[in-house]
Amino acid sequence: MLTPATPLNEREAYHIRAYRPGDEAAIADLFGRVFGQPLSTAQWRWKYLGAGFTGTPLATLAFDSEGRLVGHAGAIALRGWRQNQPLPCFQICDVMVHPAARGQLGGRNLFTRLARELLGGLAQCWPNAFAYGFPGQRPFKLGEYARVYGWVEPATAIRRPAQNRGFPLLYARPLAWDDMRLDDLWNRLAPGFALALIRDQAYLRWRYATHPVYAYDLLGLHLAGRLLGWVATRREDGILRVIDLLLPRRWLRPALAALDRRARAVGAAELELWLPRGWREAGGGRQTLTGVVVANMVWRLPLSTAEVRNALYYTMGDLDIF
Repeated sequence: MLTPATPLNEREAYHIRAYRPGDEAAIADLFGRVFGQPLSTAQWRWKYLGAGFTGTPLATLAFDSEGRLVGHAGAIALRGWRQNQPLPCFQICDVMVHPAARGQLGGRNLFTRLARELLGGLAQCWPNAFAYGFPGQRPFKLGEYARVYGWVEPATAIRRPAQNRGFPLLYARPLAWDDMRLDDLWNRLAPGFALALIRDQAYLRWRYATHPVYAYDLLGLHLAGRLLGWVATRREDGILRVIDLLLPRRWLRPALAALDRRARAVGAAELELWLPRGWREAGGGRQTLTGVVVANMVWRLPLSTAEVRNALYYTMGDLDIF
């Protein structure tokens, strides 16, 4: 297990332990109370087990003296890629504390204790791991004060109208989630990504094809019959959201021109996508701050925030909310 049970005594206000099977119902209830959004137990299990290599969900939980769940910090186990080598990767999410359990200072703060115990456990099991997350501004400041979050950059959305640009150089057409070319495409493009998730067929199948809430479309980007990349999209409120994409950076602008045609075909007037610095400039369009911070997890973990800032490739799909 990630963390041993911390005994409750006169000096400890909470009992902290790792996730155990059967905790899902209490976690889902706490999620609803803290975030005001529903979370089914099936969705929680999909998120924490579907892509994992650990065999069990990774989460640290806090209970009050009456045994009620008052805090949770989770880690989604993912397959990462760094400098042409695979590495364990974790998205830290659902870090939440019941309003009645907030307010302590320093190391007694429950948010701080949960985050540190979770990350310390990850570092002990996977010393070379990379962990990252996407908190809002206020949670980030709390995590930065607790010395668990490092500032990478503000997540920025690219917005562009779906204009009629004639005949684009690339064309987009539907691609099956089990298309055998997806693994070949990742293997061909992987050397161009210094730090990223492994975006192969298995990842796409878990993250998008089997998502318990949202339905996505997978489109292949082609040039003269050759598959150059793919995009995972979802139409919402007149916007075609480019949730994820894999292609060489030099082909980003032609790819977006091809997606303009796709947006118009499905009745969307605008494209939206999130990309890191460097990629954003290649894509053009209007850039808008999202209020989300890209954060490197620094407590007991080896990757410097400077490296993550310079190397990390991410999209909307790296977040668990899209």
